[in-house]
Amino acid sequence: MKAILLTAIILAAMPISTAWANLTGRWSCNDGGTYYLRQIGKELHWYGESGFSGQPAWANVFSGSIRDGRITGKWADVPKGRASGAGELVLEIKNQGNVLRCVEKTGGFKGSRWVRKKSAATASRTPPQAKPERGEDCIAFNSSTVGIQQIDGRWKVVDGSHWLFDFGSDRVSAQKALQVITHYRMNRSCFVGRPDPSFAYLLAKGGVPEGPMAGEDCVAFDPARIRVSKIKDRWKIVDGSHWLFDFGGNETEAREALAIIKRYGFTQSCFVGRPKADFSYLRR
Repeated sequence: MKAILLTAIILAAMPISTAWANLTGRWSCNDGGTYYLRQIGKELHWYGESGFSGQPAWANVFSGSIRDGRITGKWADVPKGRASGAGELVLEIKNQGNVLRCVEKTGGFKGSRWVRKKSAATASRTPPQAKPERGEDCIAFNSSTVGIQQIDGRWKVVDGSHWLFDFGSDRVSAQKALQVITHYRMNRSCFVGRPDPSFAYLLAKGGVPEGPMAGEDCVAFDPARIRVSKIKDRWKIVDGSHWLFDFGGNETEAREALAIIKRYGFTQSCFVGRPKADFSYLRR
């Protein structure tokens, strides 16, 4: 009996075992790269390269060890790319082994968040993404036929004769927005509170835009923590002490937008052309 009790105490004191089976697979990172990971026991190795055609701007390798939900190791650029950096990384394993987050880095490493890409086998077992509910105010368009056009001296993203987004004289931002739309295959522009919407978001073929895309300007937030809060007589959606969206005096629209964010599981608020962003979108 004492032996059983001692064993139970020892097991209780041990770290909880990892909740992921294996980190081996293909991953995307917010530095615009694709990474190929191989886990062997408590060791992790990868090869990663930037997502551009032809010679990549950078290509790197990494070797490290896994302990207590963290990965510690060294990285170095290899001659396939043009960069020549090297340093150390400490990563945290998050979201049941589907996300890696960098907590320490040296040597000028750019990436900070990796997301596991689903294989064809796992994708077939994944529940379908959320589709727009009846009552959502959305305008459909075709991401394969959108383009930019100057109309009355103003640059717009258009789908045929229908214009979607107006960028004034800013042709560069219009082109960047077009790249975002085609990258994520966005095909619905949705609103809360038209004709003067207090909140807007875009949906994509298959449901929700999922990143990352190289060169994005995004602010991350935790959909589990966000809430509606009244600050100086204005209703806002906040993440801790940081406010994300402002709805003025309209509490109803703030709560409707909060429900939409949580339903689709958005985790990133992204912009084109800040500080005066003429185009913004949400993704996860």
